[in-house]
Amino acid sequence: MKYKFIVDENIFYCALRGVDEHDNKDFSSAKFLTYLLKNCHTIYLDREYNRRYENNIPNKLERIIHNKNEHILPGIDLLIQDIFHTSEKIKRDFSNSLKFPDEEKIPSKDIYIARCANRFSAIIVTLDKDFRDAVNVHAYLKQNGVDALHPKDAIKFVTET
Repeated sequence: MKYKFIVDENIFYCALRGVDEHDNKDFSSAKFLTYLLKNCHTIYLDREYNRRYENNIPNKLERIIHNKNEHILPGIDLLIQDIFHTSEKIKRDFSNSLKFPDEEKIPSKDIYIARCANRFSAIIVTLDKDFRDAVNVHAYLKQNGVDALHPKDAIKFVTET
């Protein structure tokens, strides 16, 4: 089975640095992205999330790569570039995702991610526990097939071919 993913941008930053959300050594974000690229799964982006991807991620990744104090995992920067530049890996839809019932139960800083996931009935991969918990108990999102997973838990999905 092929899966649709909405990947929180922090997954890319932690993958590059080989850390978890607490800056402890952890390769689960890097493994998740490696398998996502290797196997036939896709990241979905709506208009708002694509704008954030285009504006935020390349700039922050460059800052991390060029920061002499940061340890980065060898090759992960190229892997991330491959994901961004492989048209089969990212499906971009340039229309807006709609609001959904009870969206005030989702942290406001993450609502655009939840809207995008709801639109595509996708799995959200995020390091943010509060966001994952809010999504996973949200009745409307659950009804539409939206789940939120930590990269450690999402690895089992991306390893499927």
